[in-house]
Amino acid sequence: MQKTTVSIQPAEYPSWSDARSDMMVEAKRAHKAKLVSEMSAAADEAESSAIRARYEKEEKGIEHDIDHAPLNVNLTLDLSYNFLSR
Repeated sequence: MQKTTVSIQPAEYPSWSDARSDMMVEAKRAHKAKLVSEMSAAADEAESSAIRARYEKEEKGIEHDIDHAPLNVNLTLDLSYNFLSR
């Protein structure tokens, strides 16, 4: 058995980067809504800057969690090989 390759890709997306983008959007949706709410309640520019900095740090944490979360791959592999057929 030579030159055997296996490729795993998400079923619902054309690539892993598209799947990642969709997971990021979904995970950040509530986070961004909270940011907008807090920014509208900020008293001045300094408080707005502090809020934005905190949310940017939290957003990096969300990205890290998504990028490093283990994913399960369930598959079945059927292989039929007759080494005597050569």
